[in-house]
Amino acid sequence: MNKPLGDTHRHFLVLKELARNPRGVGSVCPSSAALAHEMARAVPVRARHDDVFIEIGAGTGPVTAALLQRGVPSDRLIVIEKSPALAECLASRFPQVKVSCLGAEYMSECLNGGERVRAIVSSLPFRSLPGALTRSIMAEIERVLAPRGFFIQFTYALAGEMRFIPPGFKKLRSNIVFRNLPPAKVEVYMKPRPLNRR
Repeated sequence: MNKPLGDTHRHFLVLKELARNPRGVGSVCPSSAALAHEMARAVPVRARHDDVFIEIGAGTGPVTAALLQRGVPSDRLIVIEKSPALAECLASRFPQVKVSCLGAEYMSECLNGGERVRAIVSSLPFRSLPGALTRSIMAEIERVLAPRGFFIQFTYALAGEMRFIPPGFKKLRSNIVFRNLPPAKVEVYMKPRPLNRR
């Protein structure tokens, strides 16, 4: 795996983007290896030929690296990052992965229509995003995620529930990762099957 940028440079990019767009970045530090591993291990790697995996809010790529290490096929991973500088960093670090520079609310534009989204892994700071944007992103997640597909999200709010989760999504597990600055909670949800119609 090509990694032309060192950790110090990637951390500098995060700080620069935080100064430019604090509500869109949400943290002064990239996700730790422990947090990235916890998110990646929730992703099923046994995939059908039409399965794809989407990561949103990838930053400098700690979760991307963990997903590839987990066994997610690089040609089936779509990484979405709104910041042009961070998207360029990702494309340079992971040349084998499709990186799209756009908002997560437009993720369907990355699909060709014949793909089945098996999992969406999110590092977006929903607690700091405007409510209308959060609703738009979650509607897009509900739209593109396949039935019984997985939605994985982390949050720094260690107590309480994430209120923006679509109705019907079933929480499968919730784990706190203390080896992160600050500690974070990883929650895993499954989209329900559609109700049978007669």
